[in-house]
Amino acid sequence: MVIKEMGGKPMKAMAVFAFCIEYIKDKVVERLRQAIHGLDDDDIHWVVTVPAIWNDQARQFMIEASEKANIGKDNLTLALEPEGAAMYCKYLAMDKKERGDETELKAFDENARFMVIDLGGGTIDITVSEVLATGQLREIYNATGGPWGGNYINDQIIKTLKEVIGWSVMGRFKSDDFDEYLELLRDVEQRKRSVKHNSEFSLKISKDLQRKIEIPDSHKKDVQKEKKSIKLSASLMKKIFSSSVDSMMKHVEGLLEKTETHGVSTILLVGGYAASDFVQRAFREKFHKKYRIIFPLTPDMIVLKGAVITGQLVEAIVGRMAKYHYGFGLSTEAVSGRIISIGEGGEKTFFPLIKKGQKIKVGDVVTEYEVVLKAKSKWANLEVYITEEDEPRNVIDEEHFTKVGSINVKLPKFKKESILVLTISYDETEFNVVATDRNTGRCFVGNCRFLDKDINLKSD
Repeated sequence: MVIKEMGGKPMKAMAVFAFCIEYIKDKVVERLRQAIHGLDDDDIHWVVTVPAIWNDQARQFMIEASEKANIGKDNLTLALEPEGAAMYCKYLAMDKKERGDETELKAFDENARFMVIDLGGGTIDITVSEVLATGQLREIYNATGGPWGGNYINDQIIKTLKEVIGWSVMGRFKSDDFDEYLELLRDVEQRKRSVKHNSEFSLKISKDLQRKIEIPDSHKKDVQKEKKSIKLSASLMKKIFSSSVDSMMKHVEGLLEKTETHGVSTILLVGGYAASDFVQRAFREKFHKKYRIIFPLTPDMIVLKGAVITGQLVEAIVGRMAKYHYGFGLSTEAVSGRIISIGEGGEKTFFPLIKKGQKIKVGDVVTEYEVVLKAKSKWANLEVYITEEDEPRNVIDEEHFTKVGSINVKLPKFKKESILVLTISYDETEFNVVATDRNTGRCFVGNCRFLDKDINLKSD
């Protein structure tokens, strides 16, 4: 995948992500070695957080970017951002409990159900969890969300400036004085967080831009030019925020009406965008009668701190919900129970491995298939597909199914037919596969890594 930097130059996304991760890693290691004598790379376990709504390919992309940044897979945990927030919120004092003469501050009781909404820059990520007796968390509805993060507000403010100052003028300003342009973006981000729902939005503008501002008639009602700044009206700011806030409110309301989320008592809002007065007022007005609405202090640090806690625990999250139907796409001759006879050619039939909404316990076997292989080649290809439909179709087509990976199984020599027992387990971000040849007892291990690559199962 290729992405463009702010000047328009195309760059490989993998190289950009790997460089960013490596830069942060090197800075952390440098500081740690100043404090801890004799520290080795293997002494550090790294946690990389990702949005919960990212698909399997995107998560695998981050794992590979981390590997290119010299973070070994054994020293890496990929954590979903709202789950990290949920882990930290377990340690927050949210309730004052009185028991006789004693009082205690605590977060959640056993069996408590709560929703965490992580309001980041690009996305809004939502998880719904239940507290188990062990203190671990179990997801009770699959992670969801949408592209309604705080960056949308920034983009709309910059768009307004371009309409007022002129697109060509702003384009030259960006190319001629990039540092000043970046400073403008930072100022927008900081001031956006503190603006109140009924207040104007004032932004400092460089002298060069000030001289070029001629507010058009279409914007004179909502935009004013001042000596060292430009001011947007309260009504315009409300309009800018409403598109993002209304979308997330509608989505959250729909989630809370689901049967699976019945019993949720608390809504926690974290992430930098959660500090917005527009967001806080909207949630309080909409949900305060039925739910506890909690905005932790320093909401932009919650995911970071929760990620550290997640990295310290062996199994912080014990269960998730499948976001899609996962299954094999196979050309078949016959099917009997859990036995699939694989031929060559013909249309591909979808054989489910995991159902959408199915509860998945991390590390446990999620399904098992017996596969009769009749392929004449040395390798048999088992393609893995996903579909978002509530009821998956039997025949795979491009419109409703997406191929996410392949499992290549090397066949035993001198055999026309082999029966493989495929045992598939889920381990945080990928499927682990063990294939056992029933005739010889030979075992193959591997995984499906979700980047549209063929993954070979190699013999033990």
